[in-house]
Amino acid sequence: MENEIKKYPKHACQYCGAERKYVETIIDDEFFWSEKENIYQPNGFTDIFEHTGNNRCAECEKNWTGL
Repeated sequence: MENEIKKYPKHACQYCGAERKYVETIIDDEFFWSEKENIYQPNGFTDIFEHTGNNRCAECEKNWTGL
């Protein structure tokens, strides 16, 4: 039985070779209560976010192993 070892670039997913990854972030957007429509509505959208440190491959969904 032969095991084929595949080598991928260091920046790619080491499981499947994909070069796209998902980066999990927490985004803090503000909403306000609209008395007129009785729903929460966005008060604009912000670019305030922080990375959680969780990354996964966009193709195989495994934890990211590239750089």
